[in-house]
Amino acid sequence: MKKILLIISFLLAGYGLILAQSNYEITGQIRPRFQMDNKNFNGKIPSSNFTELRTRLGIKISPIENLSGFVQIQDSRIFGTEPSTLDPIDNIDLHQAYFTLNKIFSLPINLKIGRMELSYGPQRLIGAVDWSNIGRSFDGGLVQFSSEKVDIDLFTAKLNEKFNPADSLDNNLIGFYADLKIVENYKIQPFLINENVMKEDGNRTTFGAYINGNINNFSHEVEAAYQFGSLSNEIEISAYMLALNLNYKIESQLKPSIGGGIDFLSGDDGNDINTTKVFNTLYATNHKYYGFMDYFVNIPSNTMGLGLVDFHLKGEISPIEKLKTNLALHIFNSAAEYKLSNNSKLKNFGSEIDFTISYNYNSAVNFTGGFSLFFPGDIFKQVKGKDISTWTYLMAIVNL
Repeated sequence: MKKILLIISFLLAGYGLILAQSNYEITGQIRPRFQMDNKNFNGKIPSSNFTELRTRLGIKISPIENLSGFVQIQDSRIFGTEPSTLDPIDNIDLHQAYFTLNKIFSLPINLKIGRMELSYGPQRLIGAVDWSNIGRSFDGGLVQFSSEKVDIDLFTAKLNEKFNPADSLDNNLIGFYADLKIVENYKIQPFLINENVMKEDGNRTTFGAYINGNINNFSHEVEAAYQFGSLSNEIEISAYMLALNLNYKIESQLKPSIGGGIDFLSGDDGNDINTTKVFNTLYATNHKYYGFMDYFVNIPSNTMGLGLVDFHLKGEISPIEKLKTNLALHIFNSAAEYKLSNNSKLKNFGSEIDFTISYNYNSAVNFTGGFSLFFPGDIFKQVKGKDISTWTYLMAIVNL
């Protein structure tokens, strides 16, 4: 850790001369989060209480027109995990480091290469997972094309480098997202994503589209995707995802809104050994969608390959200025049946209630807290436990 701090100090000192002649911006964030975790479905076990801390420091430098660079370091820790108050732990990481070259050859094309966050669409497939105490970064690059009617991102990332001949064990990601600006008040975003896992001869392609629109106080979104390819030489992929959400804002002093929808991820009952129907959410920000208690944050692992059907209702009010309260109800079922040894079949994971309150103290400081309950359904009672689980958190976000 001392070496890293020395390198950072040297870089900052070296940049001092550059900063005097360049446009630059320094950003930072400190985010502590206290949690009371009682998500084990056993009412006899007390909750586990802990505090996370994520600290980020970034600097963006633009030495000349159409060229910029961004470097962001991050420390992610849990209070009390150092051996003692005198012993450090190696938690500092390079979260982002990339350069951006705009308007290449005076064309509407930008180039970005390095280590960076990627977030596309509503993040159901690729997202930065900002809720995480670490967050997600990709090593790669992207080319951006922009015009009056369409914006296109072409991206690629190296997910796993094994240094073998012909990249035989590497894991790579490549794809594109487009934003079609052809209908007023609508986002229309087709996409295609390909991931290959050479060590398993696997190749998964996901294509689809995201559509979001607003008509007066009524907003609606649809996202659909289909996956095909192979997990290996013997197992083919045929899976799909569908999301439909509606929301209505009511004209009132409390600024209420109410919404609902369904998210469907296909699953597999295991009857066809040559084809899997399990939809993989890739590198999504699943915390944002499938309940804040994160029982379905790693899909398809958390759903045991059964898929997911999430019926949800959400409401929001703002009783006073700068304060928002949210309430969400999720009913989780599997897309495929869970079979017991006695040949009975189950499809209910359970239900979750999430209550969240958020207060913007000022333009730089936000306080957010939440309380959640999960009522296990037939499947979770079989594999996790029969008691209601609870979770509470309190978080401060300080942007510097």
